Amino acid sequence: MPTIQLPAPAALTITLEEALRRRRTNRDCTAEPLTDAELSALLWASAGITSEDGRRTTPSTLDLRAVTPYVLRADGAWRYDAATNTLEQTTAEDVRKVSTAYQFEYVEKAPVTIVFVADQERAKNARPTGVYVDSGTMGENCYLTATSLGLAGTIRASFDHDQLREAMKLAAHLEPIVLFTCGRPA
Repeated sequence: MPTIQLPAPAALTITLEEALRRRRTNRDCTAEPLTDAELSALLWASAGITSEDGRRTTPSTLDLRAVTPYVLRADGAWRYDAATNTLEQTTAEDVRKVSTAYQFEYVEKAPVTIVFVADQERAKNARPTGVYVDSGTMGENCYLTATSLGLAGTIRASFDHDQLREAMKLAAHLEPIVLFTCGRPA
């Protein structure tokens, strides 16, 4: 499967305090693609490596690192590899429409949906809620990063988890948990 080398993350241009003040859910976005540097910034904020021992930008239940971001775009589904800052394609199909239970138009229109996928095998020694907490934390980092980059975004959890797993061509032990849909404000 194809691999994309992402560039360094785009610089965040506002303070954390300002990002917290400005952060809003915004589903009204254009179909204009994000730059690879913007996507890199969102992914780094959600699960980027910040130390030699592999620690991330977000906390992880029992340091299991059981949640990995994937990206849905028109050109398919992609797994983010934080160690190499790359995307590895899992399918070339555009599966964004499968990522909503309500057929929201903005989901197919938005150029990117980040899917936080839990490795249930890796997480089996933690409480079941751990992957949900980890995914929510990762999603909030995406919100703050999107705000800093001037992007629109919304976190979502209403979707058929099994149907999305199948569409993304994921193994049975990998479970989509939470989604962050993002694009340029309309």
